[in-house]
Amino acid sequence: MERKVELLKLSRNTITLYMEGYPRSLLNAIRRVVLSDVPTLAVDFAYFYDNTTAVPAEIIAHRLGLVVLDSSSAIRKLRSPEECKEAPETDSSCYVEIFLEASVPETEETGRYVKASDLSISDPDVRPVYPETPIVYIAPGQRIHMVAYARLGRGREHAKWMPASISLLQYVPIVEYDGTKAGDRCLECLEAYPEVVEALRKGEKGRIEFKRNINTSGLRYCAETKGICDGAVTVRYDENRLIFKVESTGALKPETIIAEAINALESRIKRVKEAVNRAEVVVEA
Repeated sequence: MERKVELLKLSRNTITLYMEGYPRSLLNAIRRVVLSDVPTLAVDFAYFYDNTTAVPAEIIAHRLGLVVLDSSSAIRKLRSPEECKEAPETDSSCYVEIFLEASVPETEETGRYVKASDLSISDPDVRPVYPETPIVYIAPGQRIHMVAYARLGRGREHAKWMPASISLLQYVPIVEYDGTKAGDRCLECLEAYPEVVEALRKGEKGRIEFKRNINTSGLRYCAETKGICDGAVTVRYDENRLIFKVESTGALKPETIIAEAINALESRIKRVKEAVNRAEVVVEA
């Protein structure tokens, strides 16, 4: 089968691809690597010099770790997580410093929320993707003073480094229909699928391929339950035609995530090949 890639949708945070003729195992490997191996930037640890808010430092540090940071430039400028394993936080090639100092005078009537936009970041190319993300509420007379350090990490280490919230691979649903067998009960059952109903009303035979994410459970119920469609509709899936969808957290563009995932998978394969070659040398010796 001829291999084919078609871009179905590309938005700020979502990419959907139609892929034909590629091994399912290969595409599933890319899907998994999207979540486990593509590096992004996230806060790793923090030092608190003062915190008189009602929220413990551990909780604030956890919230900081979940602040989504724009990682598009960081993945090019910073060294890899493996290279920075033993690096100190003062190493600017591994860490980005994030500073926060805020307070509310006792004379104020109300406090305020500290948000991600209040963070001062040492690298001007790194910024919170969602600046309105709340971090902590400071009441009158309270203050917070801390410094945190962000580094590149991978999803297999912690979920805060996952670049995507969704990495989905699914078969293309194919609906074969015969309008000559479709009764009112069948049409009523399929009302959630207007394309299928419209095709059946024409009284002809044919097929519909859904190159998008649809819930086929309703289709299968109508098609397989005795006494509803009775042969008017058949639902099947083509293993050689797959839909690949990635939804970014915002840390990286969705197309960048897929490109980086492919690079990461190639690196894994290269390491396996090198290990096999070394094993062959040992055997020969």
